Amino acid sequence: SLHLHMYHIEPISCASSRSCSSCSASAWLSSAAIIADGIARQHVHAARHGHAALITELARAALEEVGLSAREVTHVAAGRGPGSFTGIRVALAAAKGFALAAGAEGVGVSCLAAIAQAARDARPELGDRRIVATADTRRGSLFCQAFDPDGPVEDVIVEIDGEPPLEIPDSWTGAAVIGAATDAITSADTARSLTVVDGVAALDALQVGRLAARRMQAGTAPESLTPLYVAPAFLGPAAP
Repeated sequence: SLHLHMYHIEPISCASSRSCSSCSASAWLSSAAIIADGIARQHVHAARHGHAALITELARAALEEVGLSAREVTHVAAGRGPGSFTGIRVALAAAKGFALAAGAEGVGVSCLAAIAQAARDARPELGDRRIVATADTRRGSLFCQAFDPDGPVEDVIVEIDGEPPLEIPDSWTGAAVIGAATDAITSADTARSLTVVDGVAALDALQVGRLAARRMQAGTAPESLTPLYVAPAFLGPAAP
């Protein structure tokens, strides 16, 4: 049977985090979850530092809650991005380490694909509509990708400028928009065909795991536990 363990770390604003010591500071939501024999459990915690150690404890707690040992886990999933380099790399490192120790198979999942599928599962009214999922790059632009019920409309994740005038691809016509800067995107839609889906939950490990499980049950080849970088993973000042 499928025993799937998942990891994810997502940046959040202090306004939504009671564990922040200062409202001027950023926080990260660490989550680890388990899906086993039809049971799903997740442990989450918001913190500013120490995510590598914290996510390991969350993973242990999720396993204990369903009564599984690490050796009984068959697959380990984590979000590949796009998103924050720090959160993605910590979650992937944790997933790789667990998979190696447990002898489990690693499964990577696109964060945009996980957000889109979670929204479709939670909102029956979306039906067969195209969904455009967006994520803040934290440098003034947006990662975006459109999804139909059977998968991405195009394999390429696009990065668009977050400041007006935004360029709306023709393939987004009539889509529901979720994620970051949805109002800015719909305002730039001169055809007024896009609609915003409010109240979509922030990405977490359980959403990542549910998409990974769906794909494995469908026989889809798993993605690797490697970062899905849209922009180069470059740190430091730009070259002159």
